[in-house]
Amino acid sequence: SAAPFATKGASAAVVAVAADGIAQSLTRKGGEAWDWARTRWIVVWGVIFSGWANALWFDLLSRLFPEARHSGIALAQKVLANQLVMAPALSAAFFAFTVLTRTPPPAQSSEAFDRFDLEKRGRIGYVRALGFALSVWWAAKWAALRRKLAAELLPTLVRGNAYWTVVQTVNFRFVPPQCMVLFGNLASCVWTTYLCIVANRAAGDSSRNS
Repeated sequence: SAAPFATKGASAAVVAVAADGIAQSLTRKGGEAWDWARTRWIVVWGVIFSGWANALWFDLLSRLFPEARHSGIALAQKVLANQLVMAPALSAAFFAFTVLTRTPPPAQSSEAFDRFDLEKRGRIGYVRALGFALSVWWAAKWAALRRKLAAELLPTLVRGNAYWTVVQTVNFRFVPPQCMVLFGNLASCVWTTYLCIVANRAAGDSSRNS
């Protein structure tokens, strides 16, 4: 029903905010202000992806592998499906979400408007300037995302598979279906803390911390 679905989204948002709060507390340097914009964006991530998307995914897995609570083979298949499909998808999506919402736009995108005489060209000039600025913005974001995925995705997947295989084995085998998202969110608090640190750190820090 709608109420449990909303509850799952809200609980996931709380967990995501808590995880990002821990991550910011661990990485914030002395005198550095709290990043409230980052906190607001993590709420969006928590509701849509950690909450609603995971709820739908777990429902699908429960229908595909109904014997997972009683069969070791079905349990292994369910965990494998989760790790092969949802785990890499969510990790890549989180990096993309962070790059798109948190990485500052390049100076060229704001300077793109200067290439056009808007007073003379009017609305057409504005549209052309906006289109050029958006193309520069998207190219920079895409380049940043490719660098982030190349540096961070594989080690994140390796660590995530080790962590989530244990968590989801317990989740799928012993936790009641109505509590699976809540249990996953509690485990996700630890994992999301790690993801927030990795996704928000500068590219130069990756090699030093890998």
